[in-house]
Amino acid sequence: MKFSEDAKREIEKNLGEAVRRISLDSRERTDITSELRSTYYEAAEDAARARGSDTVTADDARAAKASISSPRETGDSFMESYATHLKRAGFWPRLAAFIIDCVILGGLVFLIMTPIMAFILFAGMPTEDAANEAWFYSLSPAMEALFIATVLTVLPAFLIVILGYYFVIEGHFGRTPGKYIMGLRVLKTDGTKIGYKEAILRNLSKYNNVLIVVDVLIMLIFFYKEKQRGCDRIANTMVVHTRR
Repeated sequence: MKFSEDAKREIEKNLGEAVRRISLDSRERTDITSELRSTYYEAAEDAARARGSDTVTADDARAAKASISSPRETGDSFMESYATHLKRAGFWPRLAAFIIDCVILGGLVFLIMTPIMAFILFAGMPTEDAANEAWFYSLSPAMEALFIATVLTVLPAFLIVILGYYFVIEGHFGRTPGKYIMGLRVLKTDGTKIGYKEAILRNLSKYNNVLIVVDVLIMLIFFYKEKQRGCDRIANTMVVHTRR
């Protein structure tokens, strides 16, 4: 049976949406992709035969998509079936990923704060605390406006980077740069992808030194077998290895 180019594009689009939900290593991902592609093509052929045609069109591909399940549901169902076979990451690889993230985050914060530090050095800010207010009012109106504009620009950027690094990056991609380097990924305990809610819940403790220590101790003492921090339990998430 012949497939129109529009039908092929529609099938590959559906396939891509489903595969994006699958967070497995390359070998397993390749096998699943091949299986899904065959399923979509066979369902599209069946749709074409049902209307008495020997050419599969984009409408047949869309009908195949409807007859199987949505790409999201398809990808999630595969992940749920693999969830118990995923290797959970323990303390040391997660610590290494956290250290890498701290270094990267520290570098970003340094770059963001550079304009304020450069301004202070250029304007010759005194080191005595009592002189800080006098220093500011000694600036020319133009320099005062520039300093205020710099602060108002830098501080929101600082907050965006600090909060967005874990909440947004991990919520969208399922892993931070540190986890990517260490071959780790965060998933829900059923094997499906996390969202922003899970990323926020599981990372709240990282913004307080005491809480992160307590959170890790909870994992080492109470949930060592499950390899979950306390916040992982709250968010219903797990960290798994993506390389085998």
